[in-house]
Amino acid sequence: MVWLAAVRTLSIAFLVSAACVAGAACGGGRGGNITNLPLRWQGVDVPPRPSGSVARALATSPLAFGLRDLRESPSAVGRYADNGFVVQTTDNVGQYCTDRIGAILVGAGAHLEPGAPTTLEIELLDYFVVEGGSFEGSVRMRTTLRRGADAVWTKTYAGSSKRWGRTHNPDNFNEALSSSLAEASQQLLRDEEFARTLGEPPSTGPLLQPGSAPQHPGSSGG
Repeated sequence: MVWLAAVRTLSIAFLVSAACVAGAACGGGRGGNITNLPLRWQGVDVPPRPSGSVARALATSPLAFGLRDLRESPSAVGRYADNGFVVQTTDNVGQYCTDRIGAILVGAGAHLEPGAPTTLEIELLDYFVVEGGSFEGSVRMRTTLRRGADAVWTKTYAGSSKRWGRTHNPDNFNEALSSSLAEASQQLLRDEEFARTLGEPPSTGPLLQPGSAPQHPGSSGG
């Protein structure tokens, strides 16, 4: 799990990271195979914005935030559809996505505080681009709210993006990844269930599974 510990650093999180130098840092890119893709935040002109209810919940409920990268191949971020070549990165994808999503949350009004009573955990399930006739990005992330050790809410979001552009262009890969991550984050920031659960006062008890009924004091389970 990668935890976002220093909230004060998030003011620079949307700045574009160091660019590829003369194309060589990307292992080519102008028609050649991309042997290393430095991850950059590109093509997202407007950051994700929260709904009114999510903004209010974020403003009143401090959060601890961490992300775990559960993808099978942590360095793989893309593939060429014509020959199966896998585009990889030497960057830490988990740390990169922690910083990006953390910046999005802070921009939406969240107060990220290590040790807060409520924790937002994200498991990164997919972060990938397939280059065929276009650049098709996909991001999936499973989000869980915890109070103490109890999971009180969980949901999976999927973002996607489709771009046209020059063959084997690192910018097109990064734009597809950035837009897909932004879309998945936007879904979280517009989710009314997330807002209601985050805004509820802390209570005991684990997450209820779909179809299960809460047990009330004095009731019998059978």
